[in-house]
Amino acid sequence: MGALEQAKTMSREDVLNKIEALKLQEAGIHAGPLRAHLDAALAENAEEGTELTVAAALNNGDTDQVLLGVLRGGPEKIFEGLAIAAYALGTEKKVLYLPEADAELAKSLENTAAKYQAEVKAEFLNIRENKGNALIHIVTCADLADAFADQYTPGVYVSVNGGEVKKAAPDTKIADLADTEGAKALLLGYRLHQPEDAQLTVAEAGIANGVVRVLTEKDCIVAETEKKLTASRKQSCGKCVFCREGLIQLQYMQKEITEGRGKAEYLDLTKEIGEAMCYSTPCTMGQVSAEVALTATELFGKEYEAHIKKKNCPAGVCSSFVNIYIDPKLCSGCEECVDVCPKDCIEGKAKYIHMIDDFDCTKCGKCIEACPEDAIVQTTGKVPKLPNRLTKVGKFRKH
Repeated sequence: MGALEQAKTMSREDVLNKIEALKLQEAGIHAGPLRAHLDAALAENAEEGTELTVAAALNNGDTDQVLLGVLRGGPEKIFEGLAIAAYALGTEKKVLYLPEADAELAKSLENTAAKYQAEVKAEFLNIRENKGNALIHIVTCADLADAFADQYTPGVYVSVNGGEVKKAAPDTKIADLADTEGAKALLLGYRLHQPEDAQLTVAEAGIANGVVRVLTEKDCIVAETEKKLTASRKQSCGKCVFCREGLIQLQYMQKEITEGRGKAEYLDLTKEIGEAMCYSTPCTMGQVSAEVALTATELFGKEYEAHIKKKNCPAGVCSSFVNIYIDPKLCSGCEECVDVCPKDCIEGKAKYIHMIDDFDCTKCGKCIEACPEDAIVQTTGKVPKLPNRLTKVGKFRKH
């Protein structure tokens, strides 16, 4: 007997009681007892006086979307869990929301959805339009299906450094999941942490989106934060002022810092704007998208100070702080770098010391890889005196 069939042999109240007895939790940002979550949805629906729909989705603020791996690994289970939730709440209306970019995945699920009389939509879940409906996480659906198939075990779904999504027992330490040797920071869920937080368990870490990622000295905290905010801007529906304008400002400030135009006051502004977003927006997009910036500036202030005051990216990632030059002592005038430069910004001819036009150089590094003499140097430090005109190999002298 399948999980849904098993649930339907019970009364709605008995289904809810079993959910409570098993201590099933709502997954994602609104983690908490699932029974209480469903009861609250029923109460809100009674106030709204509308037909109840059960909608399953990732949290809107989840730009990594690694937890879609749970759906891809067992779509039947997700729809079965969605149907169990609908049965428990006394409704036939069921919708699975997927990110807008996953229209192809949505289409591939249409037959399975039809089997469970559910809809599949690839669109942003509008919280205002769904007021009075029961919103549950995709992972919650998986847990419901397991529970009524008598296969449920408590745990947290995680993906370590972009790997396969697996369920870890609640008391599993981050250090037991990921190699943290040489770690500079940990991204656990939506927040950055210090390396010592690897001793936290997956339950303590609050990993609402399944993300466990180790950042090393080769990763720039500011650049990574800017990437995360850019992803949030792209995914946001843009209808809420605090979320829309807050993301614009936060992403702009991070980008300015990575490009060498940062200001010390940006750190205080990040705190002010980020905290306002967390408490003044109606959906998870605004509520959590600022957390990466808040934790980055709070915990890694020295890295921000290096970018803003010292004009230096400690990780050597931000190209605005990187200089590339051709060492005149080593250049043999072979023209290999000239041939591979995508911007034609290397001047030179055979047997003459080549020169890089720093204005047009994008610092892509292709010339470094092509140079047989290892004459092309990338540095965040001072550039030595270089030729300012074509000079024959071996003839350049510093004065």
